[in-house]
Amino acid sequence: MKHIHIIGIGGTFMGGVAAIAKEAGFKVTGCDAKMYPPMSTQLEALGIGVHEGFDAAQLDSFPADVYVIGNVAKRGMEVVEAVMNRGLPYVSGPQWLAENVLQGRWVLGVAGTHGKTTTASMLAWVLEYAGLAPGFLIGGVPQNFSVSARLPQAPRQDPHSQSPFFVIEADEYDTAFFDKRSKFVHYRPRTAILNNLEFDHADIFADLAAIQTQFHHLVRTIPSDGLIVSNGTEQNLQDTLEKGCWTPVETFGTASGWQTGSVAADGSFDVLLHGQPAGRVAWSLMGEHNRMNALAVIAAARHAGVDVQTACEALSA
Repeated sequence: MKHIHIIGIGGTFMGGVAAIAKEAGFKVTGCDAKMYPPMSTQLEALGIGVHEGFDAAQLDSFPADVYVIGNVAKRGMEVVEAVMNRGLPYVSGPQWLAENVLQGRWVLGVAGTHGKTTTASMLAWVLEYAGLAPGFLIGGVPQNFSVSARLPQAPRQDPHSQSPFFVIEADEYDTAFFDKRSKFVHYRPRTAILNNLEFDHADIFADLAAIQTQFHHLVRTIPSDGLIVSNGTEQNLQDTLEKGCWTPVETFGTASGWQTGSVAADGSFDVLLHGQPAGRVAWSLMGEHNRMNALAVIAAARHAGVDVQTACEALSA
């Protein structure tokens, strides 16, 4: 059994990595400064030992095969300097995930300046409802699941196999102190949702163009037989795709792609594709942003083989 020690285990992403690694059979420990729900309770429920603080002494208590370093860790931290000075093997969370979990899977990445957690949760649920039993890593604990992350499960259609699908919240924040690329460039999705693109994270991005560059790096990793589901109302996304795109694109929010039809007072709405009725979502959520997220999810799920009617039923449930 290989042992990984996660430096910065209390974050929603690294806590999810911990849960997946534990499920995959790794021995998992970690450290962080302070722990808060929902990650603290999730890690406790999983029986994952957590050391408080970033001191070097923990390396003697947790002699791991590899140290997975989160982006909360900085040069100058005692534990980071000790890992480097001792020549111990270390890797970022996104790279560890890509090499040990995502390799060979059909990754569905949900990117955007905001709305990632909601949309990724909805997408994982739609695939689950359709019997596809996806794995997922989400920056929170969705109410339709008991954990923030899990490995792919056995699909309903073939209970003796493992689902190829993995839904991941694809974050544009940088990977680690030694890898300043956005996390999402490691994931190589086959299906990618681009929800929006605005200036954010002023601590690491100088301007909007710097974020667009990272999103274009993501676009470069999507195969030509994949699919990009892009918000057609976002000019910043359109400008990014015009820098070069080698993958089919379906838009949402526009008449040329997916859009909402009539919206009822109770929140339910019609789904249109190329102006033609395709389904109806009967839910009580309000707000155009929620409907746009739903359209993106329906399009992405269809690429994975879920028909529109089933996706609408899943969102309605």
